Amino acid sequence: MFQKVKDTFLKILSFATLILLITLAGCKAGEPKKLIRFGYIAADQLHSPAVMVMKEKKLLEAAGFKVEWSEYSAGAHAVQELSSDAIDFASCGVVPVMISHSHGVPLAVLAGANEEGSSLVVDNSITAILDLDGKRIATPGVGSIQDALIAQLAMMNNIRINRVTMEVPDMPMFLHRKEIDGFIAWAPHPAKAVDQKYGHELLTSHSMMPSHQCCVLVTKESAMQDDPQTVTKVLEVYLHAYEWFLGNQAESIKLMAKNTGMAESIVRHALDTVRYNYPPYCNMASIQSMAHSLIETGRITIKEADMVPFIKSLYHPQLLETISGTKQPNL
Repeated sequence: MFQKVKDTFLKILSFATLILLITLAGCKAGEPKKLIRFGYIAADQLHSPAVMVMKEKKLLEAAGFKVEWSEYSAGAHAVQELSSDAIDFASCGVVPVMISHSHGVPLAVLAGANEEGSSLVVDNSITAILDLDGKRIATPGVGSIQDALIAQLAMMNNIRINRVTMEVPDMPMFLHRKEIDGFIAWAPHPAKAVDQKYGHELLTSHSMMPSHQCCVLVTKESAMQDDPQTVTKVLEVYLHAYEWFLGNQAESIKLMAKNTGMAESIVRHALDTVRYNYPPYCNMASIQSMAHSLIETGRITIKEADMVPFIKSLYHPQLLETISGTKQPNL
């Protein structure tokens, strides 16, 4: 997993480190620190490792910011807070970001965080997709990537799945009690349920939508216009944190275990379902595919003909290109 990005990481490390040193040098003693309010999803460190590193290593503080961290149970809640100016930056799934953007909230995706990383864990009596017909499957709620994947799965297989909204940490126990027939959630919660023999993994998000974009770093479009210096610094620190994560696998796993409250063995198993690309550009093909599914299922109301302009108005890779010295693939 980590080896796949090692060569690219080493090429970019020197440049990005230089950028960070310049940034840190610009923080003059005695200057009042600018407040940044940053939101992230609970126990989502495997999907957003750079944010975990930023928080644990206090990298934003080292860059001259005062930081207030807010934790949310699902991406839709983080996006709602971002939309209402309660926070300035967030790391969450791209689906709730797209839904909010389609409703007229001008958001700006700055970079990706991960691809894939979710799994559908079901009762041992369920052995095939068609067995899901009529079953109760828990998801993090409407507006989540996981809910969108299940809705797409049901539509493609012409079956009816009763989707139940639930807090992700509660899902394994509800499956164990047989109050639900399965759940889809982000890593490492599915791995925990399998480890405790509550059920088995029927599908991963890789098998449902290979290489799909999952979490992203997002801010408001107005922040890019009104305070580009802060946005640039935050993205620089984010990239430095991502590099640290890729270059320090053993310590990263320990941090993930600490933050999720799960054994390192479960974290290692869960990491097999997550993909990390560096530089962390968003997977444009998968975002378009997800937008198409969201249109079909009524989650967003834009026309198919407007889909590409819609995505381009949301995703802004130019700053990432400038900092990393690379180009966004397949834009």
